[in-house]
Amino acid sequence: MIKKITIAAVLAAAVATGCSNTEPKDSAANPVPAKEPVSLTLFRYYAGLTEQEFDQYIAKPVKSKFPHVTINFVSAKTTNASELEQMLASGDQADIIFTSNYSLPVVIKMGLAETLDESMKKDDMKLDRFEPSVVDALAKYGTAGNTYAVPFSLNFAALLYNKDVFDRFGVPYPKEMSTWDDILELSKKLTRMDGTTQFRGIIMPAIKQVGDQLSLAYADKEKHKATIHNDEWKQVFEFMAPFYAIPGASDNGKTPAALKTFMEDRTLAMNAEWISNAIGPLTELEKNGQPVNWGMTTYPSFKGRPGIGRAVDFHLMTVSKTSKHKELVFEILNALAGEEVQTTITKNGRLTVLNNDAIKNQFGGELAVMKGKDLTAALKSKPARMVTPTDYDVISSTLLAQGLSSMLANKKDLNTALRDAQEAADKKIAEERAK
Repeated sequence: MIKKITIAAVLAAAVATGCSNTEPKDSAANPVPAKEPVSLTLFRYYAGLTEQEFDQYIAKPVKSKFPHVTINFVSAKTTNASELEQMLASGDQADIIFTSNYSLPVVIKMGLAETLDESMKKDDMKLDRFEPSVVDALAKYGTAGNTYAVPFSLNFAALLYNKDVFDRFGVPYPKEMSTWDDILELSKKLTRMDGTTQFRGIIMPAIKQVGDQLSLAYADKEKHKATIHNDEWKQVFEFMAPFYAIPGASDNGKTPAALKTFMEDRTLAMNAEWISNAIGPLTELEKNGQPVNWGMTTYPSFKGRPGIGRAVDFHLMTVSKTSKHKELVFEILNALAGEEVQTTITKNGRLTVLNNDAIKNQFGGELAVMKGKDLTAALKSKPARMVTPTDYDVISSTLLAQGLSSMLANKKDLNTALRDAQEAADKKIAEERAK
């Protein structure tokens, strides 16, 4: 569905010419011509952006700075890249593609992302204004040193905890800068049956999120092989196993959905989660008179990697090669990455991509659900470095997760699970290359 936000074209204020101040600024004899109305289309692909967020974070700022522009919002219905192909085939040409860093390679591969380096030089956009982890990630997606996107908002993860569960069992709340070893010990104390109710300390994130936190590779781009049967991934399997081995923590390696168990069932003490996934449900529960008594602190880190959280994850916008207004589009993206807009999105629950602590510290300032929360501790977690992505990462990570499940269900020993996952991934990669 296309939602049009109409921004009426207006006459700019007339200005005096030359150095003299004798001509009145609003002289009817010297009007500044109105800019021709321009209609642009933003295509949202595989990244969260509601119509309300579009209105608040994109349409209104554009209306303020570019009053002659009309923005059309088109939202992909699935995560399938075929929607991009269908859009092009139907003649619908996007000007802006709103997506995530993980989906950017799809847009680049399809030839839809315009290189922005010349525009950045012309408009004096410096990459060092953005978070270093974001800049590093953009460089990995580029080819021949090119930049293909302008960052918009940064996702960050924290450790959420249910104070009622901790209080129920007399366990102290998790401390900031805790390690995963600390969380394992807490989970042992909090995973217990109370009457007929099974409580759990924590439900672990997916193995890919753990691997990303450690900046582990999934495949070798040059050799066209998976890179999962090695000591690094073996250590990840060994790290995950004790969390599932706690009596009551899982059923043969299977656990319920963490967010639902934390928000609805309220039988989960801790949830290592993206803040963007949690704020919406927490806000709704509070509005409905069912608030969760929760706190938050630093996302758990590994020993030797203090303060390093989940891998960098951010939303971004590209100038589409199909656009007939590329210079204007880049000006708009540059404005949306400016301090004014970035402050607005941060106050409303989307963390700025700017390397600016003053703006970051205003996170959630407009949200009642964030009042009294330990934002300082949560923001101590820094994104993990992203490894250079390959076309085979999804294949390898999927089979890696299956290997972990087979080990946790006692169907395979660790080495066999990893070896079988490697072989299955290599076979699948070969099949994909042969197509």
